[in-house]
Amino acid sequence: MTKLACPECGRENESERIYCHTCGARLDRSTLATQKRVQEEPQEIQQRLQKMFDPRRGKFRQTFLTGCKLILGACLTASIVEVILPPEVSPPAKNVLLPAQINFDLENAALYHRPARLEYSQEQVNAYLAYTLKSKHKVLDKPLLGFNRAVVAFSEDACNITVERSLLGYSIYSRASYRVAVNEGKIAASNKGGWIGRLPIDPYLMQFGNIIFADLWSALDRERKLVTKMGGIEFHDGKVVLIAPPT
Repeated sequence: MTKLACPECGRENESERIYCHTCGARLDRSTLATQKRVQEEPQEIQQRLQKMFDPRRGKFRQTFLTGCKLILGACLTASIVEVILPPEVSPPAKNVLLPAQINFDLENAALYHRPARLEYSQEQVNAYLAYTLKSKHKVLDKPLLGFNRAVVAFSEDACNITVERSLLGYSIYSRASYRVAVNEGKIAASNKGGWIGRLPIDPYLMQFGNIIFADLWSALDRERKLVTKMGGIEFHDGKVVLIAPPT
């Protein structure tokens, strides 16, 4: 609604008023007539209507919206494919009767400081995980989402952990990469990023995505606490080295 400003007190009055509602001064209604003539200019109305009903404008808008939908659909499809595709992981360990007793080695090193140095290949660690987690499926299995296995891969200064789960018979993989360092005498791990299938996840988002591995850390709580008591840890291609804490 067009307002009339009082020349005396400045109050905005309704367009129907002749005198100011506040001070009673006569309002200048000539400005209102000018505004109405400008607003009701036939040429401007015609141009505006032509733009509104221009068929080329409608086609351009429809083409633009269709293109956006196709791009979003393609991105969504590509993301789903990346999630479904399995990453490159080592095959499940076979015929593992009695793997290295890593938990007892860690306990002796943490409590009795011997041996001073523990070294394991990633095959030995994966065999231990397969043997240990076999009896903990009740903790790891979820409704409609079963736990299959956990696999580690060691590279220089980094440890990659892959968890394979099954959803309605299909394998779903989630991975995380960690850098581990000793800070003020304590071993601390920092997330370097992760993947769902082959879809990469930013390290910042993986800080919240660590909940995916919460059940695994709970099942390996004893081993995790023993590792944090060690004096040092080193990752190399295909192996991990743990240093006993100082006496």
